[in-house]
Amino acid sequence: MPVPWSTHFHWLGVACRYYLRARTRYDVHSPFLANWVAKVLEDRREFYAFDDIAAVRRFWRQSPQRVDYAHDLGAGSRAGQGRQRRVRDLVRWSAIDQFSGQLLFRMVLQAQPKTILELGTNLGFSAMYLRAAARGAQFITIEGNETVARLAAHSLERANLPPVEIRTGAFAAVLPGALRDLQQVDFAWLDGDHRGDATLAYYEQILPALQQDSVLVVGDIHWSADMEQAWNQLKARPEVTLSIDLLHLGVLFFRPQQKAKEDYTLIQARWKPWRLGFW
Repeated sequence: MPVPWSTHFHWLGVACRYYLRARTRYDVHSPFLANWVAKVLEDRREFYAFDDIAAVRRFWRQSPQRVDYAHDLGAGSRAGQGRQRRVRDLVRWSAIDQFSGQLLFRMVLQAQPKTILELGTNLGFSAMYLRAAARGAQFITIEGNETVARLAAHSLERANLPPVEIRTGAFAAVLPGALRDLQQVDFAWLDGDHRGDATLAYYEQILPALQQDSVLVVGDIHWSADMEQAWNQLKARPEVTLSIDLLHLGVLFFRPQQKAKEDYTLIQARWKPWRLGFW
């Protein structure tokens, strides 16, 4: 199914607004954020796990398999809205892209969480990046489609990564049990239901399990006007002390030692080489 022109126009507008607003490392002054930018956004080192995950991506792109999506539990997919979806289309349109996945990897590598929660396993690409950066963490991921969950488990196996606990079902039904078993959430990745109201509801459920060093990342914050509104509400929450817009995902921090709330839209300095922070 071809992607409608309206989707292309939407993302063109989103990208233009993001680029115009975005600041670089030279506009960052707090030591905590400067360190985060250096270790996450500006770190361009290649890690061995990246090649393994890229090999899994190539494997699924060649797959003729189809998945039954008769009962889609989320906001739909750019891979199509039909009952049957090709795995290769899920890789192309629904799986996290390489750049964003590597950002997640570096976020986890920097944060060193002991517990990880993911909403939206899909084929397991984001789970692979998260697991590769924290092989020993207690990791629960939730996927609405049982067939896709099995494919995700196979992805982790092909990437030679330790397994993660994949639970299947509607997020609202499965999330309470996952939170009860984790007790504390050090790193959360919300990327399975791109509806604003649902995203806010999941946040409310997760909030009691967060602690001051937790990191919560929301995927596709510019998916729609509805998701942008939800993102604006999240970053305005009183417990959020720092928010970062990275275009395809948004990052929230909860550090009480940071007295003044900060909200940044950031881009790698190489894409704005003239932006030296003087104005």
